[in-house]
Amino acid sequence: MHFDSIPSELLRAARPQRLILYALADWAVIAVVWLAAWRAPLWLYPLWVVLLAGRFHALGVVLHDAVHLPLRGKSGTLRLVELLAGYPVGSTLEAMRYHHLRHHRDLGLPGDPYLKPWVGRSAVRHWLISFRYFLLTPLWVVRGLYGTIAFHGPALRNSYGRWFLQDRSGEDLTNHAEVIACAREEHWQLLFYVCVGALAAIWPRWLLAFYIAPLVLAGYLAGQRLLYEHVQEPNRDCSLEATEHSTRNHHLGWLGRMLLTPHNVGYHRVHHLHPQTALENLPRLHAWHRHNRPSYVQ
Repeated sequence: MHFDSIPSELLRAARPQRLILYALADWAVIAVVWLAAWRAPLWLYPLWVVLLAGRFHALGVVLHDAVHLPLRGKSGTLRLVELLAGYPVGSTLEAMRYHHLRHHRDLGLPGDPYLKPWVGRSAVRHWLISFRYFLLTPLWVVRGLYGTIAFHGPALRNSYGRWFLQDRSGEDLTNHAEVIACAREEHWQLLFYVCVGALAAIWPRWLLAFYIAPLVLAGYLAGQRLLYEHVQEPNRDCSLEATEHSTRNHHLGWLGRMLLTPHNVGYHRVHHLHPQTALENLPRLHAWHRHNRPSYVQ
């Protein structure tokens, strides 16, 4: 069975206009939660945090879908996707694109920035390392400042690339065009959080409780998802068999869709097989593989 027999409509790429609609839907839920929480009793606060974290996580998944689009200059539509789904969760399109596309290219190989071979298949090590992801979104926010300085100060570009873009090439990144492009875009990320800081001066407790805390939890959810969806063992090559061995589908139920795998990102094996396929096509593409390729299920 060859992939060229897959119906073409199942392989259509994401459309920026549709990604904007997904992001606006997530923001609509966030707005409803904010309004409901305004006069709700304090004991409901954990519920609001969980609901908000799920939607901030969902925004990151929307940006992730945009990352897989060919980037030949950033259109106004993609800028809007970035403003709605990137900056609020601490990432530019370029920064996520840098580490995420290298993950797809080098899945399970030394260049894979997401590979954690120390974890292996151990549940204990999985949970131990997962706690580091509470630092994920705070570090992404710091990256905006560090990257902006690195754009103007070449001496910081190697550390910027290794620490914040997860570069594992070992190359000198001082004049690396893609690293410089990422650092240039951090100006906008930094400006966004300067504005957030100005709002914090007006509503400090509200912003901490209903934006910062859920955003930190969203980073943890994203990190947990990353650990669930990959077998943390090295690969020998990038073959079809290695890709299917290294990836997992997970949390496909309603609770998963709300928290750990919003916008169909739980169909992760089929996403690695067809990374440019739009998120709304993944369930049907997953069903096609299940029906036509027994090795996919195994």
